[in-house]
This record gives sequence, C-alpha cells and structure tokens, in this order.
Amino acid sequence: MILRLPEAFGPAPALEPVRIPGSKSATNRALLLAALAPGESRLSGGLEAEDTRWMRGALRTLGVPLEEAGDLWRIEGGRQPRALAPLWLGASGTTLRFLLPWLALGARGPVELRGEPRLFERPLEPLLAPLRACGARWEPLETGGRIHPAPTPPMRLEAEVDARASSQFLSGLALAAAALPDGGLLHWTGAASPSYLALTTHWLRHFGCEARLEPGRWRLPGGLRPAAIRLPGDWSGAAAFLAAAAVTGRRIEVGPLEPEDPQGDRALMTILARAGCVLAWLPEGRLAAAGPLRRGLEADLTDCPDLGPVLAAVAALAPGPSVLAGLHTLPFKECDRLAASADLVRWLGGTAEVEGNHTLRIQPGPRPGFRPPFDPQQDHRMAFAAAVGGLVCGGDLQDPGCVAKTFPGFWEAWRGMLAC
Repeated sequence: MILRLPEAFGPAPALEPVRIPGSKSATNRALLLAALAPGESRLSGGLEAEDTRWMRGALRTLGVPLEEAGDLWRIEGGRQPRALAPLWLGASGTTLRFLLPWLALGARGPVELRGEPRLFERPLEPLLAPLRACGARWEPLETGGRIHPAPTPPMRLEAEVDARASSQFLSGLALAAAALPDGGLLHWTGAASPSYLALTTHWLRHFGCEARLEPGRWRLPGGLRPAAIRLPGDWSGAAAFLAAAAVTGRRIEVGPLEPEDPQGDRALMTILARAGCVLAWLPEGRLAAAGPLRRGLEADLTDCPDLGPVLAAVAALAPGPSVLAGLHTLPFKECDRLAASADLVRWLGGTAEVEGNHTLRIQPGPRPGFRPPFDPQQDHRMAFAAAVGGLVCGGDLQDPGCVAKTFPGFWEAWRGMLAC
C-alpha cells in the first residue's frame, strides 16, 4: 500500500490539538510487573498497540489471568509462568527482552518464543550470558528460540552485564530480580540509553521495590506488591506532532503528558527550544509548542535515541546545518535507523553524513521534486519521521500500516491535526 503524505498548506495560525496514546515503555514495564507482583493490579490508560498486545497475549499464554474492560486492565500476578503454547512476540523488543529473564529464572518447563525475523536478528547474547550463568539454556530455532529455565530457581540474581547495545538487557534482568526472594545486584561498565534505567526504577518503585540506581550498579530488594496505576502519555508518540509545529511554524497543543515524566524522549522540549521553538505547559497535562525553527539542531540523543528519525526529518527542513550525536544504538532497532534516517534526509532534499556509526551531520537542501515512495522498512518511527518531512516536501510512503506497532491511530490523528 502507498500513502500520499499529507502536506501543510497556507499560513493557518494553529494545528488542531492532538491526544497522545499511552506510553509503550511504561505499559510493557507495568504489565510485566503486574504479572510478577502477587495479587491483583489494575492498570488504566495503557497503550493499545501491537507491542503491548503481544505482551498481553504472551502473559495470558503463560497462565497469567488478565482481564480487559475498556480502558481498565486487571492482572492477577505472582504465578509461576508455564507456557500453554509458543509465545508470539511480533517485532517487540521490549516484550522479548523483558520476558526472557523471568522465564529463564522461574518458568515451569521450556518456553518457545517466536516473532518477526528481525526481532531475533537484533542483539540478544548480552542478555543470555547472565541467564546461562544461572543454569538456563537458550536453544535457537528457525523462527525464534526456546528458553530452558534454570533447574533450580535462584533466590537472588547477581550479574555483570554488557548493556552497550541496549539498556533493555539491564531492565529485563532488574524486573526479574525484583520478584526474587532476595532480589539482586547488577553491574555494568557501559549502558546504552541510561535514561531507560531510571524509567525502570520509577516503575519498580510503583510496585513496591525501592530499587537504588547508582553509577554502574543497580541494587534491587526482593519482593513486589500489586498496584493501581494510570499510565502516562507517550513522549515518543508526541514527538512527530511537536515536530510538525517546528517545521510548519504553527502552534499545536499535545497531551496528556507529564512534565516530570522520566521518559527520556521528554528531552525533545529542550532540543526544539534550543532551535528557536517556543513551548509552554497548559492545564491538564497539555503541552503547547510553536515554531518556526530559527537554527539547526545540536543534540546528543544517547538518552533518547528513538527521537533520531523524527529529528533527522526536522533537521532536513531546518534553516541551518544540524548535528545529531549519540545514535550508536540505532543500527540495532527494528531496522537500521541510522542508515534509514540518512536516507530520509536525502529523500527530503538534504545531505546526510554518518560519522563513526553514532553521529549524523545534516545539511538541508532545496525542496525535492518527484521521487519514488519512501520505504520505512517496516519501522514505525521511520514512518512517523516521513510524515513530518511530508508536511513540507510531500511525497509518498510505502507500508503506512507499520505505525500500528506503537500508534495504530497515527494517520487519523495526523489528518485531524491538519483538519483534512
């Protein structure tokens, strides 16, 4: 399927307000913690999308009672997982990397995990190494793999972890350790996107684990308790809409968002403000943003790499050159987002130079003429980024449905923003 990307025409004073869905990062962490904590937890405001659907489906297949009543999810936690069938995880990295430690340390019998081919092409060995040290075994299969749990569930988890490729390795181990009787202690010498470790600590505390995150070390007391939580809006989902205000010079209101949310993508406010945009908080968690951009972007995205594609599109339309650093994890995402972001800049008429597999130098260029449809490579964030560029440069997009991974209603919200 090919989608003609909506363009923003005319000097309209404002874009229509947008309501943002729940946070994927918060939703999948809270879902697993609710499954681990003995008793009934209640979650509302969670993200309804493919990634969270795969997590909920996997939990049910593992014997976790999970009831959905509209916006409210009830989860009865504290049961030992036992697979009733193979788990289908789609392309969800958080689901795979969060579930594996729990299953390796406490499942009743082997568990088969399946998903899209790219899911198992992404780095996994740094997570498997500490699980093997506990006695678990990973068996690669043609369509995924099978985890054979440790013969004796440990009382405590202590591990040295190589988290340079993904902080999700540490988060998955921390979530599992918090459910053990004596908790755990994790060490590392380098971690990608460390803001996500703070996010995991935030949600551990919501479920009664007073985790202590220190430089290179995570202390995790054992034991969890159930919780009743309303989950926050998604800063990642808000990024394209805030970027739309930046590149069109218009004003937009986006929400609900939390000003003190530990999601790393909240850094987008600072990045856009430094480039000349004006942002302000309004009542009820609404964030107002207005362009235009007055200069290029200078940003280190180590703590918020998911912003890379959208900011690359913004940089291609900025009034000056931009430098986006801290992108060393992008090649290991749903696609090689570093290469794909450079391709997107070129598709939008700019030039892009990749330096050292971690930095993009971007120079805007003239508006491009006719070119083939942009291929997001089945990556939702590349589709969001193409939508931002299309506001100014038009063009066609292949596979627009890939946004369903985290934001199924994205195109409806995008057209609503433009009142078209």
